[in-house]
Amino acid sequence: MSLADRVRGWASENRRWLVAVALGLILLYVWRSGIIPMSEIGYLTGTQGLQAEFAAVYFNRSWYSATEAPNGRASKLSFGYEMVFDPDDAFDGYPDLCATQQPMLVDADAQPTHYSWSVDKGVVTLPNGTVARKYYQFEMWRYRLTWRVNIWLSGTEQESADWTVFNIITNVPDYGGTQIWIRLVPKNFVYFKDNPDELYIAPAYIGLNAIEYATYDKNKQMIVNDPDAASMIDLIPKARGETLGIYYARGGAPTNLEDRLLSYRGVELDPQVFRNEYWIKIELLRFAPKSWFDYQIWHNWKYPSVQLEFTVYVFVVGRWTVYLREGEVPSLEPHTPITQTGNPIADFFGGLADWWARGGWAVTSLLLVLVGVIAVAALAPGLLAALAAGLAGRGRR
Repeated sequence: MSLADRVRGWASENRRWLVAVALGLILLYVWRSGIIPMSEIGYLTGTQGLQAEFAAVYFNRSWYSATEAPNGRASKLSFGYEMVFDPDDAFDGYPDLCATQQPMLVDADAQPTHYSWSVDKGVVTLPNGTVARKYYQFEMWRYRLTWRVNIWLSGTEQESADWTVFNIITNVPDYGGTQIWIRLVPKNFVYFKDNPDELYIAPAYIGLNAIEYATYDKNKQMIVNDPDAASMIDLIPKARGETLGIYYARGGAPTNLEDRLLSYRGVELDPQVFRNEYWIKIELLRFAPKSWFDYQIWHNWKYPSVQLEFTVYVFVVGRWTVYLREGEVPSLEPHTPITQTGNPIADFFGGLADWWARGGWAVTSLLLVLVGVIAVAALAPGLLAALAAGLAGRGRR
């Protein structure tokens, strides 16, 4: 059997493996070149710093949640990323209290604030017998996030009000005194190239940045900045700069986490400050429809709606263990975290430009030649056999 026949037979038998090797080389090259950022080290990336969940409603001195429904009378109990709550009949009584949100997104244009300190843990003996001084190095970063929440009422004409004979309004259902409780779950939205021993994430501040009122009339038409909204809506918070209390548990006492976290600069951190979840609440002092009759004949009504925009600050704290020889001074070079911007297209082309500037064109040329040879072997073994035969014939001359 000639060399050309042997090459053709081998390439035909191993075609699938050749294709797999070619694809593997391309993926390995992309990964090692840094064209596409990979999170193979550190913590997972994302743009959502805190996961907010509508978890409970405190209404008429009772708790309602996915697992709580006093007397089983509530017709709608939907909690989670969105909320729909109706404590009574689906078509009469109170209207539906609804809420939606935009995820808490990291503000990529805001430079995070950085704090760094070390704590001397004394002289220790390492497993190999080396005597060293042990330090805990802390890096704390404060990130700014943006969060938007919509709260509104939705219902039937019967739920907009009660009236008696002669079309006299006798009662308008009001959610005044109701509290919407929201659970916050920390998310690992940053990572460090140098992995910390421990990583903590906690909300520090949630302040109202903007508020917009609107109403919906009986024709489902939205009226932004409706003057009637002032008589329909009153809540906490309601003015720019007002803050939400942060709670360790639903219904508990608020905790000033920002001051508490900043007080740990220079001393060892108390891990008990950080939890798997935190709670905040929005209080409805008045949240009711507007209902009236024109000339005591034609019934009209509006349902309120409000959009709240919050500025949120989140602390990310990493702790590293450092061992130094006696007498050395610890170096506090910051372990800079990496935050995903949430724009994979920009990340790709930015990485491509950086890689090309580092001389990636030369490596690409070599890779293309190698992949080309493999592709020819897999897809056109006859051509590869002819080349091999030609080279063999030239070598015999």
